[in-house]
Amino acid sequence: MKKIVGILAAAAVAVSAFAVDFSAGMQLKANLFEYDGATNNVGAFKLWNENGKDDKPFIFSLSSDRVGGTIKIFDSNGDYGQAGKAPAGMAAHAFNIWFKPFDMVRVDLGGQDIKLNVEHITWWKGNIVGGFLNGWDGIGDWGYKATLNVDAFSVALAFLPGNNAWWFSNSGSTTSLNETTLYVQYAADFGTINAIFDAKDTFKNIKAGVGFNGKFDALGIFADVAFFYNNSAAAAVDFDVSYSMDDFGIEAYFAWKATNFNAINMDTMNLATFLKVSYALNGGSLYFKFLDADVLNNAFNAEFHVGYDGNLGAMSYEVEALIEVGTSVKVSVPCFFRVGF
Repeated sequence: MKKIVGILAAAAVAVSAFAVDFSAGMQLKANLFEYDGATNNVGAFKLWNENGKDDKPFIFSLSSDRVGGTIKIFDSNGDYGQAGKAPAGMAAHAFNIWFKPFDMVRVDLGGQDIKLNVEHITWWKGNIVGGFLNGWDGIGDWGYKATLNVDAFSVALAFLPGNNAWWFSNSGSTTSLNETTLYVQYAADFGTINAIFDAKDTFKNIKAGVGFNGKFDALGIFADVAFFYNNSAAAAVDFDVSYSMDDFGIEAYFAWKATNFNAINMDTMNLATFLKVSYALNGGSLYFKFLDADVLNNAFNAEFHVGYDGNLGAMSYEVEALIEVGTSVKVSVPCFFRVGF
């Protein structure tokens, strides 16, 4: 009996050395009404479950001063739409283990998240060299990463082979390297400067970018510049400015990219323009959003959102009127309901 008590006591001491967190949540998406001008179809009261790419229903994490780990369980086996719905699943990018062999060094194994600056108008979609501005194939999200932190300076080197794949391989006369990423960041008093270099396919596909973000009282800004080479050269620039005063907030985001330096014209350039205006009320906020993925396109294609984003206890929700204008007009009333704990 004493031995059992001793084992339980030792286990309790070991567990107490870790901070254990569990979070869960779910999202239901609805469309209360939709009119599609292209087909003249009308529908009402559609409902399905759909969690966002960064919104996992179940997240388990534990950490100590030296070691930690995270497990994410999500629905649909990675399918975030309605087609091919499947029971809850897990995938490589949903696992992460980290440890600190030294005070200034941290090693991350598994899922990685390496990018420059992110706009918040389109939720998880907006980031450069790893998302919206990169647009072509992004930065890998699975592999090894070592980070050195010295005061306000940090540098990270990552080897990203993908799940169950080799970063380095040699088959006789052929040697190949998968993806390598170098990330540098300096946190100054006036803001954060960061830079990234990424190479894959044995340095045939290269990306490099530098960014800045800062907060000046009620004004926030960030800007990024990125260059790409994969058989041809390309470049991208984005700029975001946000301002808040009392209950009023506004954010504008611009992203320009030229996909081929060998032939720069309207067909190989893109200019995205996003705008969001919000006004806070008790328990939520009213907002207006304008989204145009390419204002340089000869055909006008844009989205107009007018909605309300609110909270009711543990539940957050959004309801809006959405007008999509293109070769035809679509009008809908989408809703989101999210509960988390």
